[in-house]
Amino acid sequence: MIGPLQLPSKTRISIVGVGYVGLPLAVALADAGYSVTGYDTNASRLEELKRCNPSVETITPEELRRALEAGTFVPTSDPSVLSESRVVVIAVPTPLSPDRTPDTSAVESAAELVAEHAAAGTLVVLESTSYPGTTRSLLLPKLEGTLGRVGHDFYLATVPERIDPGNRRYNLATIPRLIGGVTAACSEMARAFYARIVTECHVVSSPEVAEMAKLLENAFRNVNIALASELAILCERAGLNVYEIVRAAATKPFGFMSFVPGIGVGGECIPVDPVYLTWYARRAGAPMLLLERAIETNESMPLHAMERIEATLRADGLGLDGARILVLGVSYKPDVADMRNSPALAVMRELQRRGALLSYHDPLVPSLKLGDTALTSQELTPDVLRDASLCVVLTAHSDLDQPRIRQLTPRFLKLVSP
Repeated sequence: MIGPLQLPSKTRISIVGVGYVGLPLAVALADAGYSVTGYDTNASRLEELKRCNPSVETITPEELRRALEAGTFVPTSDPSVLSESRVVVIAVPTPLSPDRTPDTSAVESAAELVAEHAAAGTLVVLESTSYPGTTRSLLLPKLEGTLGRVGHDFYLATVPERIDPGNRRYNLATIPRLIGGVTAACSEMARAFYARIVTECHVVSSPEVAEMAKLLENAFRNVNIALASELAILCERAGLNVYEIVRAAATKPFGFMSFVPGIGVGGECIPVDPVYLTWYARRAGAPMLLLERAIETNESMPLHAMERIEATLRADGLGLDGARILVLGVSYKPDVADMRNSPALAVMRELQRRGALLSYHDPLVPSLKLGDTALTSQELTPDVLRDASLCVVLTAHSDLDQPRIRQLTPRFLKLVSP
């Protein structure tokens, strides 16, 4: 058996799930000299990877091509590769079920796969976000059944992902990672592994601490975005500029962190992780009412956006039914193509339901489906802009020429910052 501190550079690593979380990790590990296999059951995703199309914001086609051509990263659907791996990282989705409870089915399937194929001495890491106790209650029993005693015959730790698409300041290498091993030996093994690719590892006392900390990080953002959005509604009615107010408050060098209002929250984490936490809290008999209210506020913001749109049209004697609405920006945040849980889609669905004639412009999202309707991004020609009853900015990409649009379109409404 290889000891906890002995991870040679050519060690084989397997990543289970090579999407938004797993692929950046796989490429970083390949660049660090590890031999990395990306296991996934999504055949179309694997084909796209082999064609050097990463389909994620944090990896460029050039970075993917370099790893593929060097042979340090190999995508596959063959689970037998896990038996050759010294480290297996589980990076599968943890969405919400239709009844808004945690859906950990992908994690459980991955754990069964690892238990069936992994060899003794393997370090198993869960990067997927989930509620406290997932590692110990879902993964550990399955792995102990085939691999032996944790901390001796195999190693198990939680290292929650921390990815922010489009963030030019912080990336996978510079964002500190939390390490929560089931035993001290598990934590040390995981720390030694991640220290090869990140600048800072913070070891905590248990997987549950790491799991809860990850939920807290995104619950914090959810609550503060909700506060900013409620303030924005108040400022609209009071005739105040909420963005100027937030900038003014941010001049205080302590005790304040700037959050801006919007049309809701999007991405994989902020709309989902806080619901995992409120579910866990209610099951523990300690409901988090403030967080529940924040979630409700953020989920109501697309309807507030609708009120702003209708009011803008009504000011010129127009109704929404039959109005030609040109949406500018549809991804969940500026300068990324990520559509996961985009609040812009919620606004667009409601516009469509109320009879608006929809079109959109987003150079990062060439096409999309809205129910049964297929839409393609429109070029912002003078004719397109003049023909719109209203141009509404739902995602403000930095290259959007807002002064030109304001000049050419009959009506312009910006619902987001900057």
